[in-house]
Amino acid sequence: MLRAMKNTVVRFVESDGGVLSLLEVETARGRGLFGCVSAALFLMRIQLVRAESKLREGRRVERLWLVEFDGAPIRPRRRLEIQDEVLRAVESAPPAPRAYLTSSRARRLDDELEPVA
Repeated sequence: MLRAMKNTVVRFVESDGGVLSLLEVETARGRGLFGCVSAALFLMRIQLVRAESKLREGRRVERLWLVEFDGAPIRPRRRLEIQDEVLRAVESAPPAPRAYLTSSRARRLDDELEPVA
């Protein structure tokens, strides 16, 4: 099942069995994605066993291997709840702070920082 909103896609990747479920979160958001997703999973009592994060064509892709808090596999009905909650968490999270340029010259406390475009 695929859940999408704005620039975010959340989906479980089907496998040939086993205990772990693979959840993929793909979004245009950058920093802070893992934090908001892992917090949402924790509140749902989902255990994050393994995570991979990479950029693919300018989009952040998080691959998360999950089990229930007690180690049980995640059932299909529960997967829908997880997808909805993760999507809600990603889309409602505030944007990450912007990075700032630095230079090699020494800065004083009253110097202004220039935001990265």
